[in-house]
Amino acid sequence: MHLIIRNVRLIDGTGRDPLLSITVVVENGVITSIGDDKPLTLNHKHYEDINGEDLTLLPGIFDAHEHFAGDGGKNGVWAMADDSREVLLAKGASNARRALMTGQTSARDVGSPHGVSITLAQQVASGSIPGPRITAAGSWIQAPTTWPYPFVTMIENKEEMRNVINLQIEQGAGLIKVGATGTYEDGSDYATLGPEIATMVVEMAHSAGLKTAAHSVGVAGTKEVVRAGIDSVEHGFFIDEETSILMAKKGTVLVPTMSTWDNRLQHAVSWGLTKDEIQSSEMRKEGSIQSFKRCLASGVKVAAGTDAGGCPVRHGTLVREMEVMIEAGLTTMQAIEAATRTPAELAGTLKDVGTIEVGKLADLILVDGDPLDDIGALRNIWAVFQGGRRIR
Repeated sequence: MHLIIRNVRLIDGTGRDPLLSITVVVENGVITSIGDDKPLTLNHKHYEDINGEDLTLLPGIFDAHEHFAGDGGKNGVWAMADDSREVLLAKGASNARRALMTGQTSARDVGSPHGVSITLAQQVASGSIPGPRITAAGSWIQAPTTWPYPFVTMIENKEEMRNVINLQIEQGAGLIKVGATGTYEDGSDYATLGPEIATMVVEMAHSAGLKTAAHSVGVAGTKEVVRAGIDSVEHGFFIDEETSILMAKKGTVLVPTMSTWDNRLQHAVSWGLTKDEIQSSEMRKEGSIQSFKRCLASGVKVAAGTDAGGCPVRHGTLVREMEVMIEAGLTTMQAIEAATRTPAELAGTLKDVGTIEVGKLADLILVDGDPLDDIGALRNIWAVFQGGRRIR
């Protein structure tokens, strides 16, 4: 796990301009030197020595919203309903490896049936299976009417929420994820938790050193959890100006998951979606883009997340999410930061990963080309390193 990458274009994930002809040294899985290609004083006998000419070195990318137990595809999350815990765990392992091979060295798994996500994160951390470093929520927690799925954990009152959160903390959850919004038959939305429960969720999680995330697809519920201090709004398809300003003030991160509607619209014809279904996706697209622009104008931080496995999106497709965010208003450098530094900050792992800096773990990708010219260059993976160990 000793590595030298010479003469490489460096995009370090901090938002700074790229550096050219840089040499990066990794020892025992940790970045020990970043500079020009001057003679090096090396501390070990053997280093993998790579000529990075025409390559770009970046932090490993970070998907802030995944569900590894789900494979994606047309049936999306519903496909998880009939699988046993053992099958879900096997699928999760396969999907985690697939994501890692695309250069994704970190992830937030924001919930799964039976809390499989926590077990998967523990197995990856132990080294027993390959995958991104996973910060995992347990089973999805909702008050009635957020999700229609049969495998969510339902709470009816404050005490039940308290018990569920305590249980997930005991199981080893790395974050707490709740549902915050519901929708009436006429399409209008409402908050499902209530301010007391929303505030308690945040206080309990923060007391345990964990971050919080809220599934929020309506105006009322989003506003409620932002006021309560939630750390991230997931999806955020309908955010008004008042809420976007409050998010910026409180430091609430938006994880827009634009891939959810983008993927569905891409497959509309082949799946034979009805006119009403297509119209519904188009409305979600419009609301999502306008909310995204509103948040950008207010100064809200954005983290890239695909919702892979929790919708038709497949794992390992974070680059497409970045492309859609760029189309909606991010600069290319901002999109790279949204897929590296910001999600690491959101997950609480920025001290170790998310940027290329001396003293951090060497979670790195080498790509053929310059992502600032074309973000699609991130698909041209030449090498992936996790903790300095080359895994592709």
